[in-house]
Amino acid sequence: MPTKNFTLRFLQRTPTAVIAAVFLLLSSATVTRAALQDAPADSWSSTIFSTYGMTIVLLLVLIGLIVYKRITRTKGKDEFPSLPSGKRQPAETNYLMPVGAAPIEPTMLAERGAHEMEGVQVWERPAEAEPSIYGAYRIDQEVMKLVSGKAHHMDVMASRARDDRRAIETSLIKILESPDTSLDSRRRARQALEEYGFVARQSATMLLGRDAWERSSAARALGQIGAPSSLSFLIEALHDSDPVVRNQAVASLGSLKMPAAIGALLDIARRHPDIPASLLSECLSECSVESLGYLDAPLTEPALLSSGMSGHDGGRTESFLSFEDLPEGAEDRELSDALERLASPDERTRASAVQELSLHPAQRSVSALASVVLNDTDPSVRSAAVSAMGSIDHESVLGPVLIALADESRIVRAAAARTLTGLHFDRADAYVRVMETAEPAMLTQVARACIKTGIAAQAIDRLASEDRHQAYEAFSLSSLLARANEFATILEAIQNHRDEEVRLCAVRVLNVAGQASLVPKLRELVAHEGLSENVRTALLEVLYKLDQEEPLMDFSPSDNEPATLHNSQ
Repeated sequence: MPTKNFTLRFLQRTPTAVIAAVFLLLSSATVTRAALQDAPADSWSSTIFSTYGMTIVLLLVLIGLIVYKRITRTKGKDEFPSLPSGKRQPAETNYLMPVGAAPIEPTMLAERGAHEMEGVQVWERPAEAEPSIYGAYRIDQEVMKLVSGKAHHMDVMASRARDDRRAIETSLIKILESPDTSLDSRRRARQALEEYGFVARQSATMLLGRDAWERSSAARALGQIGAPSSLSFLIEALHDSDPVVRNQAVASLGSLKMPAAIGALLDIARRHPDIPASLLSECLSECSVESLGYLDAPLTEPALLSSGMSGHDGGRTESFLSFEDLPEGAEDRELSDALERLASPDERTRASAVQELSLHPAQRSVSALASVVLNDTDPSVRSAAVSAMGSIDHESVLGPVLIALADESRIVRAAAARTLTGLHFDRADAYVRVMETAEPAMLTQVARACIKTGIAAQAIDRLASEDRHQAYEAFSLSSLLARANEFATILEAIQNHRDEEVRLCAVRVLNVAGQASLVPKLRELVAHEGLSENVRTALLEVLYKLDQEEPLMDFSPSDNEPATLHNSQ
């Protein structure tokens, strides 16, 4: 029965083949009948095996083979009905099915596949953005409108085309670097770089870039932009495995000019000594001095300069020691209680006592807070002590605050940086006060802190400043370094500074110091080939005075009036 069904199905599906086979069969039968009639009676056997007979036999065999092949193919289709034609399941899979197991229905397979795919996110390739839509000229126009505060097309600035975004970023950075750009235009350009995602993209590239060149370029771009939001990313880039990326991150942090980077810069200097000292010093100077407005803030007129420029009596000279001291505070009961709580082993108790001391501007308070800054083991307590000194705001707090600026803890350094911005006394006189009143150990710590944070290097550069206030302050700090026997920065300036006037001013600082221990180093400097004749002559004068053991200028009331040596232009 199955064979019959297959045959009928084959005959229904191949009517052309059946008609052709019947036609050939009838033609062969006609030819054979005519041959039998013409042949003799005794030659019937030869007719059967004649050419016509063999043709008929072969034709029948061919038809049978075709029918057999069709039947076999039809059986295969019936066994695998769920598979399309031409993609029949290989026969090897049949051996994996247990004997007597029922075949799996196609609907069951479809349901199983649907359950397996349920909850699986199918990745689709994102559509690639067009390389350019608006063009560089149109983008420059819209960028200029934006930074000028005029109405501009948001769709142009928000374009996601690759070339458009590159053109927008380039135009905005060019405006930031232009010296003719106003402060408002810079602010708008920087804000646009942040709002339209350029800062975020550069930050991600700097941290996740595939090669060092790509990460370094992103760090440089962040420095050019100068957005405060990139601070944390640049600090993280300080720990990059490639030294080129680390150095670029240091330089970019200097471009930000944010005091919060001081701690990270000092930490990375200890971890990676390969960072150039000049680069690190410059960045520390940018973050700890210029960004705070520490040296550029308006100064009160120094006592010595005002006495020389005003109509006061010329014989009346003010001493460096004539400072207005704070009251002792010995009779203040609340102050005594706060000082007693500083000895508590609990950090919170000590921090609370420190905050209370800020309400008592007295000598005892400053001395206690300075001791906490130098000796307390808890960074939070030291940080609170530095902030309390800022509340007192007296010249006597400058030394401990400068030491805190070079503290090992990041929070203490940040507190010191914030405190420096709020000090309103004359800094030049405060340097002289530290130089004259501090103990030798304290004086050395203050000098080393100034060198470490870059304040000393900034002061050396301003020794020859046209601003007499800045020059006076720089001379005071340089004299403090000399009094503390920290001559390395001064000698380096004499030997290598690009400005000859700065070199001569540094020689005058050594002349005021008059340290006999400097003689061997000064002789080495005189023999240096890179010195100009003016600098060499000034050094020889200092050496001559030291060799003659003549008393040089000292910081006494009668000899300190020439401290404004920069007046000789």
